[in-house]
Amino acid sequence: MRDVEETLAAAGSRIQVAHALPEEREALLERILSEPQSRTRRSVRRRKASRKKVGLTVALAVTGALAATAAVVSDLLPGSYPEPACGATPPMLKISSARDLSAREELEAVARRTERLKEPTSSSDHFVQETWSLSTRIGGRQITSAVVPERRDSWKSADGTIKWSVRAEDPQFQNSKQKEMWQGQWDSIDEPTTRTGKGGSSYGNPPGPDGMRKWLGKGSPGDTAGFISESLVQKLMTNHLSPRQRAAVLRTLAAKKGLRFSGSTTDRAGRDGVAFTVESTNSVVPSKHILIIDPRHGRVLAYEEVLTGDPGRLKVKTPAVVNYVTFLKG
Repeated sequence: MRDVEETLAAAGSRIQVAHALPEEREALLERILSEPQSRTRRSVRRRKASRKKVGLTVALAVTGALAATAAVVSDLLPGSYPEPACGATPPMLKISSARDLSAREELEAVARRTERLKEPTSSSDHFVQETWSLSTRIGGRQITSAVVPERRDSWKSADGTIKWSVRAEDPQFQNSKQKEMWQGQWDSIDEPTTRTGKGGSSYGNPPGPDGMRKWLGKGSPGDTAGFISESLVQKLMTNHLSPRQRAAVLRTLAAKKGLRFSGSTTDRAGRDGVAFTVESTNSVVPSKHILIIDPRHGRVLAYEEVLTGDPGRLKVKTPAVVNYVTFLKG
């Protein structure tokens, strides 16, 4: 059974970790696996749960919580396997130096271009993302010797119900030693790498442009990093936005504190975009959150979280990507 792989995959930077009883873990797992949401920071939520709920959560940046996480994992993982000195992480995206514009100015310029685009005659009901997290788990085992992205397909019906499928993609290695360790791990995994399910919240159908700020604020924490990862990215997983709605999203972002226009970049799908970054203000271990936007159409292309400070007991070399979502269709 792939116990808490979805929970621990939600690498978060502001999360408290609580021990859970076996029956609580099972109930939590059932709910988590039904929610086709992204690997963003509030772990028990799609990986998502309220901070008030009991459950397993992962604190990427709350160093003191790591011991509790390890205790829970040890209850779930039979056997052992070799681990590298530092966990495998994806390469950092290269971001060029920015023009002398503020985030507000750049976002407003993109919003003006976006709202002039022709409205689509029909919206997509099929959403596709590639996701990865430092705490990726396959077959009940945390994967440390390879980067194994996952493809998530979600289909949203007219009544808002969702069907989803998640498939492990080909592993990526930084060196031959990691590949050898991965092969040892993989030999011990006898679970299918594709999962399917039904259910999950789509946060209701998005409103018109005038209501987007309020809709995006539902369930959103006060800080900008939390707004991006816990609200915007989550809602985009299963909601199509028109050009005018996207323009409203960009203007909502423009009003957020601490957001910087960092320059041009290319996302992991090879698409050109502009990057906006914000430093986490609610974490013990410093992290940076990156949002990549298509400057021509105003679409969010990708979200990434980068650990920038002392990783504490996390086995990574910083700066290190610890979590990403690449939006491929929707």
